[in-house]
Amino acid sequence: MSDMYLTEEEIPVYCSTIDGVTSSDVAMATDLINSFLGRSFVPKEYVDRVKLSKTNRGKLSHSPIIEIESVTCISDTLFGRSTNALDVNDIELDTENDGYFTYIGSFDINMMLFHSRPSKLEIKYKSGFDEYPKRLKTATAMLACNIRQAQSFAGAKQLTSLDFNIMMTDDSFFTSDIKMLLRGLNADVRAF
Repeated sequence: MSDMYLTEEEIPVYCSTIDGVTSSDVAMATDLINSFLGRSFVPKEYVDRVKLSKTNRGKLSHSPIIEIESVTCISDTLFGRSTNALDVNDIELDTENDGYFTYIGSFDINMMLFHSRPSKLEIKYKSGFDEYPKRLKTATAMLACNIRQAQSFAGAKQLTSLDFNIMMTDDSFFTSDIKMLLRGLNADVRAF
């Protein structure tokens, strides 16, 4: 999967309102969206150490979750720290796919005998979108069109040099429509 939210083939389809939108415009739009949201939706592998609540609940730091790859239980016993591989099917993700989960499996015999709880679960997982939602593609296209239309000094409110002075009336390429589309991604994460 590409690091851009639109493929080369999708650029003419989604960016038909402005001529000449290039993959570099889309790459810049993708980077700006990632900065605006404080995260990327490109599929990536993560490893989190999660402390479980008393009800065996936890939260992974990146969502949506594509798949859980491995789960390791880290526990403190009378004999020191212990690590055991657990079955990935024992992690039950919430239906909202917001990173919250419940551990539904059982723990090893040492924990039962010595009444020790696991300190943490180390979970290796893949997060992002396997296929980018239309809402994200549309926001990327709108932003790429804005970038192509302005073509320079992105986001500069005022720029002064010895030879010239440039002032833009809009201090952002992120129109209210683009912001609304990006805020709506939470619905797409839950539906994933």
